[in-house]
Amino acid sequence: MTRKPFFTLLGVATVVTLIPLSGTAVLADSVSPDDSPNAGSASPANLQINPTGLFALGEVDLSTLGASPTDLLGVGPTASTTDPGGNLVVEPFGSTECPNAQYNSIQAAVDAASPGATIKVCAGTYTEQVKIPAGKDGLTLYSVPDLQAVIHAPIAFVGHEAIVWVNGAQNATIRHFTIEGPGSGGCDSIEEGVRVDNGGSALITDNHITDIHDTPFSGCQNGLGVRVGRNRDGTVGSATIVHNLINNYQKGGIVVDGLLTGPPFSQAEVAYNQIQGVGPTPLIAQNGIQVSRGAVANVHNNTVTGNAFAPQTVTSVGILLFEDSSPNTQVTHNEVYANDEGIGLYTTTNTTISHNSAHDNLSGDGLFADTDTANNVISYNRFENNTPFDCEDASTGTNNPPADVANLWVTDFGDTESRPGLCKHATP
Repeated sequence: MTRKPFFTLLGVATVVTLIPLSGTAVLADSVSPDDSPNAGSASPANLQINPTGLFALGEVDLSTLGASPTDLLGVGPTASTTDPGGNLVVEPFGSTECPNAQYNSIQAAVDAASPGATIKVCAGTYTEQVKIPAGKDGLTLYSVPDLQAVIHAPIAFVGHEAIVWVNGAQNATIRHFTIEGPGSGGCDSIEEGVRVDNGGSALITDNHITDIHDTPFSGCQNGLGVRVGRNRDGTVGSATIVHNLINNYQKGGIVVDGLLTGPPFSQAEVAYNQIQGVGPTPLIAQNGIQVSRGAVANVHNNTVTGNAFAPQTVTSVGILLFEDSSPNTQVTHNEVYANDEGIGLYTTTNTTISHNSAHDNLSGDGLFADTDTANNVISYNRFENNTPFDCEDASTGTNNPPADVANLWVTDFGDTESRPGLCKHATP
């Protein structure tokens, strides 16, 4: 069934065919966050797709809405410009890449390092788990050449099933590595490419984090590119996650998860990353970036695509805010496309969603705000070619009459909406 309205602009007139959704309730707004049963509410039965009104002449410069190409320059890993050397050098067994290498495993170098040390890791494949514990503060680990030092998942992990685990260390830097799975077996054989917890902090930059999934790829709810904190484990972390390519993960690209009973809170800047799900799959509902359970995050200038659950019984989301209520959480200048849902807000209040482009998402809106959201500011975004709605808000309040929702929509572009008064479209 065609859900998008057909409309034609003729001068100032708009000819619209309104097509109601099926009489059966749509389940596409029920999501599957990491570590949660399915959450969210279904759209009401027979919800009608409304065409949006027009921006008045001169009301807004449309070129200022959404994320511009300039905003997205530099997404993904960037080339290193300097080799800072390092008092510790690593090369694989049998390699002659670095004649002055003292170690044949990265973990051996970490174990020997003093706080503040720099560890140069030469090209090759290192099949091991790398753990940076409390007390190993200020370590810098980097690959030479870029992405040529490959940290590959071991057959067995110790502690958490993370390839690189910043476990309480402060100010660790992990840069220019390829960090890859898959796990060695079935369900829960691998949890994360990089994990930051136990109050640790890290700069995770310019890496390619890939294939974080079971063997074979499965529907088990594990397999994240990067995790910062975990409510289930009662642990938090802090990270700056920038300029990474994260792809072919099982459950999610990046998860920043806090403690609902915090402080302390998990915190992260997530910027200039390229996050790529596997595309439509019947196996699992993936999410690109998740900020949840009281975490605080600044999510900006990322591209997020390819998170789609083929059965559509629950929704994969490009950028998901779940049980989050910090006014310091912001989602800005991202491009989110070809997911089920572009941006989803569930049990979320007080955040800012601004200057994003969400387009060509498949079955769950450009932006969806659930019934239990309030006081979120949704402004200057561009939503286009999303199914069923560009703009949908299921909350109830006094904002944007006649929509009467609990969130505030300000100068957002979209062609279709669930209630009149959320978005507008171009002046003819």
